[in-house]
Amino acid sequence: MKTIELIEILTQDNKKVSPLKSSQHRFLQWALYSLLSMIMILALSIMIRGQYHIPRFWESIVTLIVGFLFCGFVLFKRNIPGNQSTYDYLFHNLILVIWIIFLVLSVTFTEKGLFSSISEELTHHGSICVVLLLLIATIPVILLNINLKKGFVEPSLLFQFSVYALPFTFAQIGISFLCPNETSIHMLTWHTLALIPFYSLISFLGFKLIQSKE
Repeated sequence: MKTIELIEILTQDNKKVSPLKSSQHRFLQWALYSLLSMIMILALSIMIRGQYHIPRFWESIVTLIVGFLFCGFVLFKRNIPGNQSTYDYLFHNLILVIWIIFLVLSVTFTEKGLFSSISEELTHHGSICVVLLLLIATIPVILLNINLKKGFVEPSLLFQFSVYALPFTFAQIGISFLCPNETSIHMLTWHTLALIPFYSLISFLGFKLIQSKE
């Protein structure tokens, strides 16, 4: 094969590659579009249900916001090759784990205990929270996959968990302004545990999507 023919074969599918913008810019852009989609969903929900309130449980909101910001910056930073560091995942994963442990412990040390409290809470009407959380998270998950597919997709479990955690914390923050039930048992049961099977499936399929690059 001649050199010219080899060059033509190697370059026939060549596409122009543009450098990715900074991780902060991409994350903030994703967060803005996700916020707009969340406001539309919450506004529609408020119109239907006539329900809106200012959260009293600000410790939870602030914790989720801090975890969300750190998770987003880390995820988009590591999406650019060469921007990885050893302790990137530590902080936001630690925050999220502490948040869930706090909910579990606050329910465990009640008179009824953890399992009895969850069983009783499941008899109450809370499925609407699951639906709203999934609606709030759906568009951000799609936008996140589109953004991450443009860069380096890390195969590690910590990267996959962060892809899960970012829209999860975002949806948790959003539902706090609509759901008036801020008890730990309700948040643990309907905002977290009941959501995990559905949301895990969405995140798993989404991650498989961004892995399949042409």
